[in-house]
Amino acid sequence: MEDGGVEDGGVMSSFKKTAKTLGTIWPALETGDPEAVHQARKLTRKAQAELRIASAPKRVRRAWRELRRAVAPVRDRDAAGEHLVAALTRLGVPRKEVTAFQTAWAAGRERQFSAITLPAQPGSVKRPKRWRARARRVLARDARALQQEALRVLATGDPEPWHDWRKHLKRYRYTLGLIGAAPKALLEVLEHLGRMQDAQVVAELLTRETWLPQYREALLNAEAGASRQAQAHIRAGWPALAEHLQAQTTPADDLK
Repeated sequence: MEDGGVEDGGVMSSFKKTAKTLGTIWPALETGDPEAVHQARKLTRKAQAELRIASAPKRVRRAWRELRRAVAPVRDRDAAGEHLVAALTRLGVPRKEVTAFQTAWAAGRERQFSAITLPAQPGSVKRPKRWRARARRVLARDARALQQEALRVLATGDPEPWHDWRKHLKRYRYTLGLIGAAPKALLEVLEHLGRMQDAQVVAELLTRETWLPQYREALLNAEAGASRQAQAHIRAGWPALAEHLQAQTTPADDLK
């Protein structure tokens, strides 16, 4: 997990470190390197959390937002490809066919990346005064909203509310990372929500593209099963996460 230290010095420096880290991977990102794309997406989430409690010029906010929108679909495709290769292997598909799929997939991925336009490299976010108290207030508001949202999400099988809830929980997780470590209950629910999202992306790609027609039905069934299993894990893990969120709803007034 990329969220780190709780000590004031480490968190204070993280506001500048986010942009600095992006700078170190920027050359690789411009080439479409998969790991750089993955790291860039995580850094945009960190920056989003920082921007929630800080003021920044519009150009800085816009650059981080545009970067997130540019890399997100590419990263989704990368994750989907990893799941498809693993699923094909489990199905016992001959190695030659798996390799041919990987080659075609990589070509499609290259076309997708070449079609996006990266913004100018975003700058750092200035750490505000009383940032910790601001973060606590934002987290308390988030915690209340997430509990209410969970009541609606857990009552439906529609994937869109689940996806939206995941985005909101992700935002909460990265905001929480500014002042401390995320609890296991939150990380586990997010992991399973991520698997549900990956399954949806894979299903959409298999429905839209012409790859692997002879294995499509088996792959779709496998992803549907993985999604159901992930949802069951989320329901089982919700009570522990709800307990954590409830504890966050009243921010301490004496935190600076």
